[in-house]
Amino acid sequence: MKVLAIDTTVWTCSVALWENGQELAFQEVSSEKDQAAILPQLVQKVLGKALPDQVLVNLGPGSFTGIRVGLAFAKGLTMGLNIPLKGMDSFLTTFLCLNNPKDVLILIEAHRKDVFGRRFIQGNPEPPQSLIHEDIEKILKSPFPPAFAGSGLHPILDDLDYKEIVTPWRGAQQLACAYFNNPDKALEAKPFYMREAAVTLSQKT
Repeated sequence: MKVLAIDTTVWTCSVALWENGQELAFQEVSSEKDQAAILPQLVQKVLGKALPDQVLVNLGPGSFTGIRVGLAFAKGLTMGLNIPLKGMDSFLTTFLCLNNPKDVLILIEAHRKDVFGRRFIQGNPEPPQSLIHEDIEKILKSPFPPAFAGSGLHPILDDLDYKEIVTPWRGAQQLACAYFNNPDKALEAKPFYMREAAVTLSQKT
């Protein structure tokens, strides 16, 4: 089964085509503002003349706009091809590619002074939360601090001493890897927002 994975939740736009757990193609571009224009081009490059049997999209959390771009494109593509659409969130996607660590705190870039965090202890997820630098300092000073992984480690951890778990995959690669390792974890494609979008109102003069 060929699966097209799409991830537009952070500062990159990435697309991967996997078949039966093996990567066939991968494209990634660093772009936060032009993802809606870049994504169709990357999909075309990755697919070539191939057609996917299913589309998988990262549900977030992450960039509010990025999440919407990925979901909207994925829904349109699957409707046109009449194929299934599934999703996985950023926390679980990262965790499932880490070889089942006993205690890890997944950090996801939040595009502000904080990061989105979710801790997994013995595979059990705790409630997600927004974390600032001081919160992470307290966690690291605890008797049994977790290891860290995810897209949000830098710069918030740059001046701290911590243990990092690294995965060889990134973006849509990681999404596809997590799916083929645990297809039962895929969910209905609904966005995972941890806060409302920031809206700037124009001031009339």
